[in-house]
Amino acid sequence: MDVKGVAFLARQLQAEQTFGRERWLAFLTEQAKRDPVFAQPVLPVTRIPVDAFLRLNDAMTQQFYAGDSQAYWKYGVKSAEYALRQGQLKALFNKGDYRRFALFTPGIWKGYFTEGELTAQVLGNVAELRITGVPRPHTYFELSVMGFASGGLTYLSGKEIAHEVLKGFSRGDLEVAYRFTLPE
Repeated sequence: MDVKGVAFLARQLQAEQTFGRERWLAFLTEQAKRDPVFAQPVLPVTRIPVDAFLRLNDAMTQQFYAGDSQAYWKYGVKSAEYALRQGQLKALFNKGDYRRFALFTPGIWKGYFTEGELTAQVLGNVAELRITGVPRPHTYFELSVMGFASGGLTYLSGKEIAHEVLKGFSRGDLEVAYRFTLPE
């Protein structure tokens, strides 16, 4: 499994905005010693081996967030807000398009990862998202992707969106299932 460079670039942008470019570059220089893929410029289409990408995110979480795995959720929420406010999804969604956004999330998965699958189903005021077939289950995939969904749903609906964890890598499950309660 590979992770596309666009996922790395999202992390880089967040880190630079939050901690400053110099601190990010010092961190990345250290990571490049372990994983040389980060010594080269990463483009949106660059394919990063999943293990290297996960080591980068784990190290980033350890260094910048004292190892709090909930930082992965924050990465997802912030990525969604950025993508919808000024990034690649701004032209695709308007306020109120939260149901359509939920159904669009499988395309976001495909844009970031080369294996695994995200499926979405919306019935009434419930959106259920599932991640299956990930060869390297890791809380990063669960929390950042479901955080992205939550952040997007909240941004587009203008309301905090409640969710329920049905299954998760963080619980030792081999798949992820979340249920989001949408506004009426």
